[in-house]
Amino acid sequence: MEQAIAMTEGQVAPPEPRARRTVRIHMAGGMVMEGSLVVPQTRSVNELLNGTQLFLEFESTNGDKMYLSKPSIQSVQMLDYPRPQGAVTF
Repeated sequence: MEQAIAMTEGQVAPPEPRARRTVRIHMAGGMVMEGSLVVPQTRSVNELLNGTQLFLEFESTNGDKMYLSKPSIQSVQMLDYPRPQGAVTF
């Protein structure tokens, strides 16, 4: 079992591994954006959306990176969830 290493003043913890989740985001003003939300691997998109931070890290399909204000987001559609076999799509 690994022993935890105590942090001392001035030290910075290593960055948490992150994953990208493919989404379609509908903004409050009507704009629709497709790309990836950058999510810590230890958290779900649901936790990220309901968390206390005001902005979400987003990377568009053309590679542009930006931060989106959560209050400006109307809905988030997950595009990388596996669909059950035989599921009807509309």
